[in-house]
Order: sequence, then structure tokens, then C-alpha cells
Amino acid sequence: MAKDRIKFKLYTLLFCIAVFILTAVGWVVLSLGMRVMPILPFFLMAWVLLLAFAAGTLVGEGKLSRIKVLLLTFGVLIISTAATQSFWIIVTPSWSFSVTTDKSIYKFDEHVKITVSLRNTGFITHSFESGVPEPVIVSVDLVRVDFFTSQVWYSAYHEGVAQVFSLEPNGLLERNFVWNQTNIYLPDKEIELGTYAVEAFIPRTDSSAVWYDPLFRAWARIDITAA
Repeated sequence: MAKDRIKFKLYTLLFCIAVFILTAVGWVVLSLGMRVMPILPFFLMAWVLLLAFAAGTLVGEGKLSRIKVLLLTFGVLIISTAATQSFWIIVTPSWSFSVTTDKSIYKFDEHVKITVSLRNTGFITHSFESGVPEPVIVSVDLVRVDFFTSQVWYSAYHEGVAQVFSLEPNGLLERNFVWNQTNIYLPDKEIELGTYAVEAFIPRTDSSAVWYDPLFRAWARIDITAA
């Protein structure tokens, strides 16, 4: 009797572990956005074998009824789901990226002070790899009436020199820039009055150009008026 009781407890434990693992694997596959169809037959087969095991060992020996097995399965499903989602929330990177200026309206020929901030809003230390070591690039574009923009200035950067940055929870990476209201393409010509878009971004390492598909991007708008 004692051996049978120990064997039954072992089978019950193995069943709970298997249900926990299968549920966790299912959530991980969905969270990662992996293709479900190729592994779906194997996943369903694993569940069929697991339930067959429960029917033969837990129910077959008369220790548990089918209702109790279903309740046990449902309980482990809930525990596994809660544990998996909690773990996923903890390990998933979470960032807050912003660009701000010291004012929203500037007089002509007044320096524009730009601050770019990246904060780790996750629960653990996270890292990212930038395509430039600065790692932030700032661009200033004139916003025209037809909603098209034309770039007038961008911050200096070193392309092709990637670097990894790590931030602790609530850690802050901050970079400051100053635009002196000059046109980098026409340095001898005065800039136009109007609305300008201040864009900040951190480029990827695998992008064909630093301007396309960045890791992080943020915008701010300023107005430049007559002195």
C-alpha cells in the first residue's frame, strides 16, 4: 500500500510537471510570435499522450475521478499561465524614449537646446546595440505648408562603429545637443522662419543606413519666429 501511494504521488507530480511545461511552452511560442502550424501536430500529440497517461495511471487505478483530473489539469494550467506571463513581463525589455527642447518657441538666431532621454522602464537590466557609438542622432527638419519636410541640420555621428549599452532598472541614458539655427547644407544662407521637427533616434546595427528603421525614434516640434 505504501509503495502504491508513493507511486501514485510520483505519477501525479509527473503529470503536473508535464502540464506545467506544455502550457509554458505554448505561451512562449505565442509570445515570441513563432509559427504555430508546424509544431501544432506535435503539441496536440503531446497533450493526447499526457491525457492518456493520466487516464491510465491516475484514473485507471481508481485514485482520482475524471472530474478531479480535469480540475487538477485546469489548476496547473492557471498556475503555469500566471508564472509564464509574470516571467515574460519581468524579462521583456521596456523602454521610454523621448526628445525635448528647452522651449517650444524660439526667436531667430537663438540656440535650440535639445535633450534626448532613454530610460529602462523594465524590471531587470537590459541592453541594446546601437549602430553608432554616440548612440543618438538628432535631425532638424523644416515643416512646410504641404506637410513635407526638408532636413536642415543633423548631429555628428560615426557610422559603422556599433556599441552595446546597458541600463539598470530605471536607468537613464541622456544626451544633449545644441542647434545654432544654421542650415548644414547652406551654411551661408539664413534659415526660414516657421515650424521645425526635431527628430531623435537610435539606429540599428543591421540596417542598411542609419536613418532607416531605427531601434528608437521620437519627435518634438518647435517654432522659430522673427527676433
